[in-house]
Amino acid sequence: RFYPLVTNDFHLTLIDSVVEARGWLTDPETGTRVTQADITHSLDSGVGNAVLDVPGITFGPEYQPDELTRLTTGVVALVNGTVTGRGEIAWNAEGVTSTGSFSTTDMDLAATFGPVEGLTTTINFTDLLGLVSAPGQVAEVDLIRTGIDVFDGVIRYQLLPDLRVRVESGRWPFAGGELTLEETILDFSKPAPKNLTFRIAGLDAARFVEMMEFSNISATGIFDGVVPMIFDEGGGRIVGG
Repeated sequence: RFYPLVTNDFHLTLIDSVVEARGWLTDPETGTRVTQADITHSLDSGVGNAVLDVPGITFGPEYQPDELTRLTTGVVALVNGTVTGRGEIAWNAEGVTSTGSFSTTDMDLAATFGPVEGLTTTINFTDLLGLVSAPGQVAEVDLIRTGIDVFDGVIRYQLLPDLRVRVESGRWPFAGGELTLEETILDFSKPAPKNLTFRIAGLDAARFVEMMEFSNISATGIFDGVVPMIFDEGGGRIVGG
C-alpha cells in the first residue's frame, strides 16, 4: 500500500519478554519525515500496539502523495498543503483494530473534476488499515473549478472499503441560489467515469450571466434545474441537464 520508508534512528529494547521499538520513518529519496512509529509487543501474550504520529507531512513541488503511496495516482495531483494526524493499530489473539484521525487546512490540489483550492477537512478513521472512515465527515472547500467556479462549499462524505467514497451531500451558494450535490458513490479502485448530479434552486439568471462574463447575452428570471455530469479522462460534461 505504501512505498518502503527508511529509518536512521531506530531503537529496540527487549525486557521481560516485552519488545519496545521506536523511530522516525522517512522517505528514502527526499528525506521527508512521514511518521514517528512507537511500537510495543508482548511476546508472552501476543498483545501489542503501534502508534503512528504524523506531526506534519508537507506536500508540494518537492514531495507528492504518489511518492508515498500508489493509491493516490490518478485520484489527486499537484497537491500543496500539510497533513497532520495520529493513528493507532492494536492487536491481540482476537485480531487487529486500527483507528486514526488526520487533518489538513487550506490544501490545494488537482482532482478528476478540476482544480480544488482551500480544502479543509478532518478524517476520522474507524479502520485505518482499510482506509474506512465513519460517516458524516465534513470538508470545507473555498473553490472548485469544474468549468464553472463554485465557492464556499461544504461536502459531507464517508470513506468506504475498496477505495470508494460515498459523497453524502454537497452545498454551495450559487448565483443568488443554491447548488446541491446528490448522494453518490465514487469508485477510485479502477479507472471509471464518475457520475455527479447537481441540483440548482433559485438561480438568478442575471447574476449567472454576469458571473460567466457573457458580454453579448442578457437574461432575467429565477431558474431551478438538474445538472447530471460525467467526469472521465476527457474531462467533465453535462448529460441530459
